Amino acid sequence: MHRFPNEFSGGQQQRIGIARALTLRPKLLICDEPVSSLDVSVQAQILNLLRDLQDEFGLSYIFISHNIAVTAFMSHRIGVMYLGKMVEVGPSKAVLNEPKHPYTMALLAAVPEKDPTARRARARLTGDIPSPIDRPTGCPFHPRCPLATDICRTDQPQLREIAPGHMVACHFA
Repeated sequence: MHRFPNEFSGGQQQRIGIARALTLRPKLLICDEPVSSLDVSVQAQILNLLRDLQDEFGLSYIFISHNIAVTAFMSHRIGVMYLGKMVEVGPSKAVLNEPKHPYTMALLAAVPEKDPTARRARARLTGDIPSPIDRPTGCPFHPRCPLATDICRTDQPQLREIAPGHMVACHFA
């Protein structure tokens, strides 16, 4: 009560933010990068707190993160966006275990292995990220996609269901 906000640790600041959000008894919380600036041990504490609160108060979350491993821990369904466009949506297990969009595959390949001796093929993306202001025509991912052909450069793929509840915006999924 007698401290200024900058005198709290990052983890304490996150807990205070969560407590403030819960005072209104919401059914839905939008968590935008809730653990990105925290060290790994504090991240785990905050994520476990969010899960406990979800169970206790029946909360739903829209969980926004650049860390797909954290998103996987927290989510029943995952939506992957590239340049502001949804490229894959589905049950967490399906998106993580059977990704269909090349960008999702690249994101998953970038997650560090738990076993430091394990080797796996890395999906390296080439090219520069296009400007979100001046998006490319067609598929927004085509300048970096290893599967891109002429149709990708001209026609923007729409989300289509490829399995129950699993949708992908890719001409070749």
